[in-house]
Amino acid sequence: MLHLEGLRKRVIKYYFIMIIITVALFEGLFMFYLQNYYYNSAKQSLISQATYTMDTYDGVAMESSSFENKVYNIFEKGQVNSNTNFTVEFIDKNKNVILDKYGIRTNEKYEYEDINKALRGKGLTPYTYKIAQTNEHVMSISVPLKVNNQIEGVVRYTLSLRHIDNTIMKITFFFIIAGVIILIIAFLLSLKFAESLIRPLKNLKQFANELAQGNYNIKLKKEELHDDEIGDLVRTFEHMAVEIDKSRKLKEEFISSVSHELRTPLTSIKGWSETLGYEGIGKEELDLGLGIIQDETERMISLVEDLLDFSRLSSDRIRLQIDMVDVTKLAKGVVAQLAVKANEKNITLLTEFKTENIVDIQGDKNRLRQVLINLVQNAIKFTSEGGYIVVVVSQGEDLTTFTVTDNGVGIKKENLNKVLDKFFQEDYNKSGSGLGLAISNEIVKLHGGKMIIESEKGVGTTITFTLKNKIIESI
Repeated sequence: MLHLEGLRKRVIKYYFIMIIITVALFEGLFMFYLQNYYYNSAKQSLISQATYTMDTYDGVAMESSSFENKVYNIFEKGQVNSNTNFTVEFIDKNKNVILDKYGIRTNEKYEYEDINKALRGKGLTPYTYKIAQTNEHVMSISVPLKVNNQIEGVVRYTLSLRHIDNTIMKITFFFIIAGVIILIIAFLLSLKFAESLIRPLKNLKQFANELAQGNYNIKLKKEELHDDEIGDLVRTFEHMAVEIDKSRKLKEEFISSVSHELRTPLTSIKGWSETLGYEGIGKEELDLGLGIIQDETERMISLVEDLLDFSRLSSDRIRLQIDMVDVTKLAKGVVAQLAVKANEKNITLLTEFKTENIVDIQGDKNRLRQVLINLVQNAIKFTSEGGYIVVVVSQGEDLTTFTVTDNGVGIKKENLNKVLDKFFQEDYNKSGSGLGLAISNEIVKLHGGKMIIESEKGVGTTITFTLKNKIIESI
């Protein structure tokens, strides 16, 4: 069953209208050219015959003879065209027919516009009209016959256009039939063309409905996809479904990880708060419990801060407080702050400055400190006991570069392009929200810089980020 609605109807309608206009214009122009060609050929034949007779009459050296005698003389010598397609008539100045093509004097009087013009000295202009008595379509031409520049009469040639009109009608009919066939073929092609557009769109609609219902594993039939814009759109939707499914899984893993991260400190806090409520608890146990509660509280605050930063970045509400930042002091301060954690795992944590006399740069000091802390903390987390971490700072004319290198567990090659994604964690058994690197990368971008990660599994990781020395020229 054929359905002509919506997009299909519009495609067929406009495609068909375009073909109709094209065929109509082509056939109209061709018919116009065809009629002009045949009619111009007829005009040229009439003009040629009339000119020949006029020149012949002018060459007759019988000035004393009457007009009638000169005409008979021309006729008897066979100097009048005997072609049966033409009707020739000699007409005197009184518009009486002196002689027709059969050599008969009819004395019929004519009142035609071409004869009147010829008697006034104007000729060589064919006229097309229909004979009132027979309704026959004819073309005629009248030219003056002169001697010593004096008009003595008129010769008139008439050509029936019946044969020409029939020929034009036959050709016109043939082209109308051809045009109808072309339109039928065009209509069938438009149906095919519309179907080629509608089918992938229908599949795309079904695909979108499946996505809306949460089915992200649906695949489209590759053989139905064309290498065009619609095919690209369908493939984009398919790619989107894969990415949505990945994001969904990441978020599920993130929620699971965050739930675990929140449950663990809350359990510790709850347990120790109940323990500290017992009577007779010793000072040593009190100090231990309060220390654990404090550490777990800090851990929860850090996690909540990550979530808040993620929310601000996602809604584009994070704003930098631009000021002058002492890069040397920033690097040394972060290393000093995290030295205790590094020492707990017997990790060597060093700072190295590749450039002497490092100048202050423009930036948000607290945010840049957050970035460096995130990178060094990650390095400590994934570096085994006895390892090392080096924070290297260098500065050029326009850019300042921070590099954090460790000899930790490293990152798998296939995960290098994912570690900056939100919620991604290569090892979900490790504590953390999976937001630290993503947030750090966004902060670096806000400073006009970029972050690059190089790593090899089992060898170590190097994270480099560059910052513009000047963000605002007026500071």
